Amino acid sequence: MKNLNYYIMAGLLALVLISFGVSHLVRRQMTEGELRLEIYADGQLYQTINLSEAITEEIKIVNADGHYNVVEIENGRARIKEADCPNQICVRAGWISQPGQIAVCVPNKFNIAVKGKSNKVDAISY
Repeated sequence: MKNLNYYIMAGLLALVLISFGVSHLVRRQMTEGELRLEIYADGQLYQTINLSEAITEEIKIVNADGHYNVVEIENGRARIKEADCPNQICVRAGWISQPGQIAVCVPNKFNIAVKGKSNKVDAISY
């Protein structure tokens, strides 16, 4: 009876490991393709950067009112690293790297968005 329990536990463990492996492969295939980062300042497209080819860099954008945001790009992802807005929600948004993700700084009228083709299926599409 003890051997049967070991076989059941080993089978369950193998099933969990296989499911994690398949999940990782599917997620990786969904994000393949050309991703680009679009930077908007005052509602206008400021700059477009290819994330898959981008090197590590920081871009400082100053708007017409003198407020600034610093965008950091590295390893196919981006974030708002620094801003002079009072609440710093945009800075705490963290890294974005998947199509459809955005980070917004409302007081400075600034946002960044990742654009590209995604094979993800959400609750609305079928």
